[in-house]
Amino acid sequence: MVLVDKPAGPTSFDIVRQARRGFQGRVGHAGTLDPFATGLLVVLMGQATRLSQLFTHLPKEYELTVQFGAVSSTADPMGEIVPTGQRVDRGAVHSALDGFLGKIIQKLPLTSAVKVDGEALYKRAHRGESIETPEREVMIYGLSLLDFDEQAQAARILATTGSGTYLRVLAQDLGATLGVGGYARELRRTRVGHFSVDEAVNLDGLSADLYQETGGGVLSLDEALAFLPRVELAGREVSMAKNGNKLRSDREGRFRVYGDGRLLAVYQAEAREARALVVFPGGV
Repeated sequence: MVLVDKPAGPTSFDIVRQARRGFQGRVGHAGTLDPFATGLLVVLMGQATRLSQLFTHLPKEYELTVQFGAVSSTADPMGEIVPTGQRVDRGAVHSALDGFLGKIIQKLPLTSAVKVDGEALYKRAHRGESIETPEREVMIYGLSLLDFDEQAQAARILATTGSGTYLRVLAQDLGATLGVGGYARELRRTRVGHFSVDEAVNLDGLSADLYQETGGGVLSLDEALAFLPRVELAGREVSMAKNGNKLRSDREGRFRVYGDGRLLAVYQAEAREARALVVFPGGV
């Protein structure tokens, strides 16, 4: 796994494509960032790509700058910007944030990669189509107003969210709630789970030499999974885990299992029974 500090401009796939240079094996990522956004992109390499679901569903932290007094056709700076002429104060913004905490419903943007009837929404947007996009429930754990520039009508917000949350939709909905309009002017992802952008490498640092050693934004599979409890197996249970058989467990939730010092699998336990999510038969 490689932690990359994505710059504004390239797509998440552009980053993956560059990461493939000098690496023999599969490469993917654990959650996209829009082209205008910057910050932490978790790039999965080799065996780590089999665990993408584990990393994708980790909570994420963002620094979001909302520009009030205008709306965007894409809810971000890439679209057509239309001023509304309306203004808001710091107190109103601070109060409105509470209404977006917890489970909320978001309408997916037409420019998203979500597929409807087998085709990504953004492809329809590129053709100039206008369709009713679906809604989905997302989770917002925390919203803090870090700064508000009254003259510029811009708010900087620290947001902690669950997976699948669109921060530009949050900015747009916040502006609509306040009656002044708004869009995501800037967006930076600072954390994914316990992974921090402070540990990430710059895009130009991706190279075959970088992948040969851990540290400096490169994590072994064992290090990447350190957020899961570790369980050591012995005897018959080792062969059971290698084959992905169910195990008896006194714990709940997900954990990684080891045998003879090697990572064998990731399991999920419920009601004293654990089932394998991903198995590495030969160990890692």
